Amino acid sequence: MASIGAAEIVHAAMRGEKFTTIFVNNAIYGMTGGQMAPTTLIGQKATTCQEGRTREQAGMPIRMAEMLSTLDGCAYAERVCVTDIANINKAKKAIKKAFQKQMNGEGFTFIEVLSTCPTNWGMTPLKANQWLKDNMVPYYPLGVIKETAPEGAEVK
Repeated sequence: MASIGAAEIVHAAMRGEKFTTIFVNNAIYGMTGGQMAPTTLIGQKATTCQEGRTREQAGMPIRMAEMLSTLDGCAYAERVCVTDIANINKAKKAIKKAFQKQMNGEGFTFIEVLSTCPTNWGMTPLKANQWLKDNMVPYYPLGVIKETAPEGAEVK
């Protein structure tokens, strides 16, 4: 979605399409062999950048939630992770809120889920969870990026 489909998701958010997008960001193309993705971090290795991503060659990783939140049609954008039970529960609440906003007809909603890819990262699941916390969360901070209130209501 941050590469193939980027134009479509931007225009859907811009129009305020009434659907929820759940974007799993594992900073790599995990299902096609571990290639660099638009969300691969600087220095992170992948099959297509074995020395690690560089700013000079590939630019900076894209922050999808922040980018889409700048568009007027985006009613809600939040970033969560699924590294432990507490964060899984926060992710479930964010997804529920996004769906509720859909049922209320408020506009486009976006949940970015930071997740691991132990296989293509070459780590155990435990090490991958720690790597996500230490490396991804500082660049992709967790929390609500944007939340608009329905007309006449206050955001809680």
